[in-house]
Parts: sequence; C-alpha cells; structure tokens
Amino acid sequence: LRVVSYNVRSLRDDRSAVVRVLRGLDADVACIQEAPRFLRWRSRCAALARESGLLYVGGGGSTGGTMMLASLRVDVRSTIEYRFSRTPALHRRGAVAARIHRGGASVVVASVHLGLDADERARHSNELVELVDRFDAEVTVVAGDINERPDQPTWAAIAAEFTDSAAGDETPTFSTADPRRRIDGVFVRGPARIAAYRVADDPDVLVASDHRPVVVDLEVDPTTRRA
Repeated sequence: LRVVSYNVRSLRDDRSAVVRVLRGLDADVACIQEAPRFLRWRSRCAALARESGLLYVGGGGSTGGTMMLASLRVDVRSTIEYRFSRTPALHRRGAVAARIHRGGASVVVASVHLGLDADERARHSNELVELVDRFDAEVTVVAGDINERPDQPTWAAIAAEFTDSAAGDETPTFSTADPRRRIDGVFVRGPARIAAYRVADDPDVLVASDHRPVVVDLEVDPTTRRA
C-alpha cells in the first residue's frame, strides 16, 4: 500500500506540475493538504483527482482544505469528514479519514493539516486520534502536514501513539526553495511493515508547491481485516 502526503499550497504555484507529481508517485492513497476550499472547490478537487489519475474520496472545503484521493486499486468502504474544534480568530481546520481495502487487507487512513498555533495543534492531535479510533481498525495510517518538527511536543505525542515512518530520516519536507525542516509525515499504528520511505524531489516537485511530498510503502498482512 503506497501512501503519499502532499501539501499542494492551494494550487497557487504550478498546478500542472502538481498533477505530474501525483501521477508519477502512483499513490494508492494521496493525503492532500491545502486543497481547493473556496469558490467551486468541489469541481476543482474532482478535476485535480481526475487529471492525476485518482478518485476523489473526501474533504476540501468541507474540512478546511484537507483532502483524500485514492487509486482505482483501492476499495473505499467508509469515510468521515471532520472539522476540528474552532480556535477564535484562526482558520478552522479538519481531517478526512477513510477505511480502505486493498489486496484483502483493511486499513484506515487519515489526512490531516494541523495549524500554526502550538496549543491548537496539541488539542487537534487528540481529536485526530479520537477520530481514527472510531473505526476500531487494526492498522491505522495518519498522514499530513504537522506544522512542527519531530523534536516538538505535538509531533512527539503523535509519534508516541504511532510509528514515525521516517525511521530517523530527517530529509526536509519544507520548503522546496530553502529545505530546512521536516514538518510533513506519515505515521503508522498496528501490524504493518514500513517497506520504504522517501521525500520526493525532482524538477516538478520544485515548482509544484512549497512542500515536498512524503511517500511511504507499507506491507499489510491480508489477515488484518475488519468490516
């Protein structure tokens, strides 16, 4: 199962490059942050999915810009679009989570984009765990823009609940112009083996957004299934 986390910066840079990046990464599930969320956001999200060779699963304007796309190889069984608790004067954020099946295995995947305020990030990370726990899944994957580094409290709290798939690889994910910080991640909980981790970096990545995509390949035992 290939999971990609990618902040596309509201498609304000080179949209065609974003499409080429997503096509090239060939994700089973693409967890997108800063997806279209204003005027005609539904049609714009659907168009991005279609042009990238993926299907729209959920999110966008309904979750403050967090979105999920999936390939035809994946069977999406159920989806939850969730708005985090509001912080006065700040953009309201959210997450989208889905139970997916591939190759006989059942996995819950959540796409998330935490905010710039430290207290809000801590609160929303707790809400995120409560959200994915609703599925009662054996294997859960959380992917997104955490907006802080691994040595900071909220990232550390998530990594205490899940496994950080980077396994010590501190390749920066932000920014493409001046790569200094790893603030995007994919986290895994349950009986799944992290087969590969990388931060994508090619000419299209450099012009598509200010973030670099995180790509994780997982091996999941087909016996890990829950309806």
